[in-house]
Amino acid sequence: MELYLTPKPGLVDLMDNGSHPDLSVPIMERSIGIVEDYLGELVASLIAGEPFLRQQAIAIRAEQRLYRELGTNTHKGYIFLSGMLLIAFYHADGSDEASVRVSLSSISEVFFHSAVDTDSNGARARRQFKAGGIIREATGGYPSLFDTALPVFRQTLAQSGCMTTASFAMMAQLMQTVDDTTTLHRGGPEGLMRVRRDGGELERIIADGGEFIPYLEELNREYKSRNLTIGGVADMLGIAFGWLTAGAEIAPVDAETPVQAVLAAG
Repeated sequence: MELYLTPKPGLVDLMDNGSHPDLSVPIMERSIGIVEDYLGELVASLIAGEPFLRQQAIAIRAEQRLYRELGTNTHKGYIFLSGMLLIAFYHADGSDEASVRVSLSSISEVFFHSAVDTDSNGARARRQFKAGGIIREATGGYPSLFDTALPVFRQTLAQSGCMTTASFAMMAQLMQTVDDTTTLHRGGPEGLMRVRRDGGELERIIADGGEFIPYLEELNREYKSRNLTIGGVADMLGIAFGWLTAGAEIAPVDAETPVQAVLAAG
C-alpha cells in the first residue's frame, strides 16, 4: 500500500523511481515478498518460544537476502521496525496501543544498550548530525506511528471518507516529524528542514481542500533534482498501513487486489 501510493516525493511509486535509480516497483514488490517470508519466520520463532537472539538472527538473514537477491537494501529499515513491533506485540500485556508501546520501548532499550553501532548510512547520519533516528523512535515506542500517523489518518478518513486523502495527510504529518536519517544522509539538515516545510505545506493544502496531487508531482521533480528522499517516512507509512490492516480499520490488500482498488478515493 505504501509502494502504490502515488505520487510520493523522492520515493518509488507507480509514477517513477523517485531519487532511487537502483530501485523500481518490480524490485520493491520482490522485496515485499522477502519481508513476508521474514515476518512469517519471525511469528514461528515467537510461537516456539525461542529467545530474542534467535529473532535477531532471522532479521539479519532477511537483510542479507535483500542484498543477495536484489543488490540493494530496499526494506532494511522496515525489517527492523516491523520485526520489533511484532515482537513487542507478542510480549505485550495487552493488544491495546499503550501496552504495545510499553513493551516496544522496553525491548528496544535492552536491544540498543547491547547493540554495536554499525557503519550504515543511517548510523553515520545519526553520529554526524546528532540525530535520534531509529533509536529514538524505537525506544520512544514509535511516537511517529502512535502519536502522529494513526491519529491523523483516522481523523482525516472520518472527515473526508477518502482513504487516499487520509494516506497523504498521514504522509504530510510524518514528513514534519520523522527524524529521517535517509534524508539527512542525502541532504543534511537543510534537506530535512526542506522536507518538514514541504510536509507542512502539504498538510495545509489538504486541510483547505486543495489539489495536492500536482503539488506532490512538483515536489517529486524537485527532490529528484536534489537527490533527496524520505525513506524513514516511507517505512513508517508502511508500518501504519500494517497496524491499520491488522486492526481491521482498513481492508487488507494482497497480490490479487487491483492497484486501482488500493488507490480508490472513498
